[in-house]
Amino acid sequence: MSTEQNKINYKWIPFITYILIFINVIIFLAEELNGGSENIHTAINFGALYTPYVIFRGEVYRIFTSIFIHFGVEHIGANMISLCAIGPYVEHYFGHFLFLVLYIFSGIIGNMASMFFEWNTGVFNISAGASGAIFGLLAVFILFALNPKLRKVFPIQRVILSIFLSLVAGINDPSIDFAAHFGGLLGGLVLAFIMQEIIRFNLRREKTTN
Repeated sequence: MSTEQNKINYKWIPFITYILIFINVIIFLAEELNGGSENIHTAINFGALYTPYVIFRGEVYRIFTSIFIHFGVEHIGANMISLCAIGPYVEHYFGHFLFLVLYIFSGIIGNMASMFFEWNTGVFNISAGASGAIFGLLAVFILFALNPKLRKVFPIQRVILSIFLSLVAGINDPSIDFAAHFGGLLGGLVLAFIMQEIIRFNLRREKTTN
């Protein structure tokens, strides 16, 4: 088969998005089989975020592991549907590795924002979920809206409204960690902008060199 035919038959696959969904689902099933995903003790044992444990016990790993823990079918269902809808666009834009970096970074920053908020309010909750990471991916759509080649597909007004509504939906719901959502969004936006500019700089340097 010729190289040209290979290019025609090649189909780009957002496999990191699918792997992340698979990992989340497998961990969720493991939770269900070991006490139930809505059981507090199960969540703690699997690595859910609890600020006092991170600060006073040094269990820093919870800032990372809690990104993959969920409470109930509705929780994981909503997050995985969002990841499936948003992930492929962002993964295609940045590539597989940078997409994964952005996802993990946004989730961690979201959890750190949640911890900061709890520490200042003195109210501590057991929290978990991929929503902080997903909001970090959602922030990339702002870059899409500012990109001359993509802005017609992703109008800035629609993007901002979608993000605003997604954030506002969790303000009055005590079961939703608004700080993690906002932290993930802001952290994702900053890192995505930096990565985009680095990529653009490297492309310009390659063109100059050639």
